[in-house]
Parts: sequence; structure tokens; C-alpha cells
Amino acid sequence: MKRDGSEFASEQLESYLQAVQDDPQDIWSFIRLGYTYTRINNFRDAVSTYKKALEIDPAMYLAHYGLGYSYLKSKHINDAINSFKSALHYNPNYVQAYYRLGYIACEQQRFEEAIEYLTKLIELEEKHAKGYFCLGKSYNALEKWDAAIAALNKAIELNPNFEFAWYQLSLALAGKRKFQQALDTLHKVAEINPRLEYIYDQMGRIYLKLKRVRDAVEMHKKAVEIAPKLAYLWKNLGVAYLRDKRHWEAVASLNKSLDINKNNGTAHYYLGCSYQNLGEKELCIKHFRETLRLLPNHQKAKLLLDELIQPAAPEILTHQEAPVKSDTRPEIIDQPAEPEVSYSNFDHGDIMEKLKLLQEKWRENTP
Repeated sequence: MKRDGSEFASEQLESYLQAVQDDPQDIWSFIRLGYTYTRINNFRDAVSTYKKALEIDPAMYLAHYGLGYSYLKSKHINDAINSFKSALHYNPNYVQAYYRLGYIACEQQRFEEAIEYLTKLIELEEKHAKGYFCLGKSYNALEKWDAAIAALNKAIELNPNFEFAWYQLSLALAGKRKFQQALDTLHKVAEINPRLEYIYDQMGRIYLKLKRVRDAVEMHKKAVEIAPKLAYLWKNLGVAYLRDKRHWEAVASLNKSLDINKNNGTAHYYLGCSYQNLGEKELCIKHFRETLRLLPNHQKAKLLLDELIQPAAPEILTHQEAPVKSDTRPEIIDQPAEPEVSYSNFDHGDIMEKLKLLQEKWRENTP
């Protein structure tokens, strides 16, 4: 009978614990013991074990790398970076240390630095698919589309089922406005793994750019069916419904998004637009104000809100002449600042009554 990996790792653990006890100066036993701890996700003991190895030989690059990996998995990122750099200090050609440093820099959005590490990596190892993937992802973030496409195509050549590389390739193609090629690439990802919600979300975004609104709606619906707890997916579905002029459905989806995350200023903005199309001025004002509370520099919300709350034009004076002003624009009298409005505690009775009626309507139209 074939033993599972955890059972085999447990046997190895006992063996290496005995080995380091028998010979406390055997650095390779410590390195193997540290590796075994990482296999069973015991990173605290892995850190301790690799440190003991480095007490025996401070120049052992594998121990520095193992220590860095253990720090990385236990989310001590700065310690991980220092350990990987130490591994390179003692072995400047150690490929995996370059990969880990490039990966971390990419995740921390230090893309130029990531590119430096990953370029060195692929110079040393031409068949490192993950290295090409991270390199392409970093180029994408910098909108260097051609370089991204070249790196990602290499990653896919090395691993044809590398779904994340296919996805990043679609982003690069969309960046070059090659939308049909981007869609074809996303369909390839869906063949590899049909349960990736962000694939359908990206398809929906591209369909909106192509003004294929009904197709966009269908893709965004697929995305929320796969991952119904992700607020941004409901927001994007709401935007697609809004573009399709299906305002009740837009209200339904955007309210669902805000049920999950009430602090999404963009969702408040599009909900305000939906209510504006439904003629619900008070609710529209409420959500544009909430947009600006969360996103103070949202110029479209500010412009639309200003238009909605413009004071009525003054009556023409008949018994006395109106005072002449050098500025011909209507005078705007300063009003007291509105109290902060929260999505969860909006408390004005008449508006709440309208919201209640609308909520009943959008529940019927929830996708």
C-alpha cells in the first residue's frame, strides 16, 4: 500500500531528529531536518533548525535559503528578504533565491526591482516557468505590454497549462487593445480551469469595451455564480446592468455589493447613477455623497452631486431693482455641512421608506 506524504514526512522527521542528536555538527542533517519541518508546515521549528545549521557554517547558502523560505511562509517578509540576499551573497548563482526575491518584490509592487531579480534568474535558468510568469506580471504592472507578452509566452511554452500565465497574457493583449486575442486567451484559461471567477470578470470588462453589453452581463453573472461573496464582482455586474439600461437589476447587484462591503465608494457611485436613472433624486444624492466621503477626489460624483443640489433660481424682483453683481453666476449661499452619511445608518424616514420599496423591487430582480 502506498503511504501518503504526511506519513512519510513524519518518518523522515524522526530519522533526522535522531541524526542531529547523534551528531550535533552534521550540518546536512540539520538542513534535511529543516526541510522536513517546512514540508509539514512547522515553520517555527524550521527557523530554529536552519539557524542551528548556520551556527555550524554561516556560509551555507542552502541554510540561508531555507531560513528565508521559512520566514516567507510564516509572513516575516523582511527577515525572508535578508535571508535570501544572504544566500546570494554566498552563492551569487543560486537561482531560487533570485526567484524568491523577484516574487516578493512583485507582490510588494516594487516592479522595477522585481524585473532586475527575475531577469538575472532567467539568464541563469532559461526553463524557469514561474520566473517568466512573475517577470511578465511585473512588466504588465508597468504597462510594458510587449515585454510582458514575450515573457508570458515563454512561461506558457514551458508550461502550456499555466493558467495564471494565460490570464496575465490576456491582460497584456488587452493593454495593447487586442481585445479579441485577449478574449481568445481567456477562453483558453476557462478550458484549463472553468472555476476561476476572475476570468469571467475580465471577459465582462472586455465585452464592455467592445460595447457587447449583453455578453458582458452574462460573463459577470458567471463570475458571481462562482464567487458570490466577492463584493467587487457584484459591483462589476451592476455596472454591466447599468450599461444595458437594466436599472432594477443594477440596483440589485450594487446593493448586494454594498451588503458585502459598504465602504466601496465606486459601488456607491454607480448605485447613485442607477437611482438617478430611476428618478430617485434623494437616494441618488445620498449615494453620491457617500462616494465623496469614501473617495473625496471622485470628480464625476462631485459634478453630478453639484447639479442635483443646485439651489432654485431666485424670483425676479418686481418692486425694487435687484442688486448688480460683477459675477453674473447665481449666488450660492453657504449651507451648513451635511452630516456624514453611512450606508448602514441612513435615518431619514421618507427616503428610507422609498429605499424599502426599492429594495423589495430589487430583491425580485436579484440574479
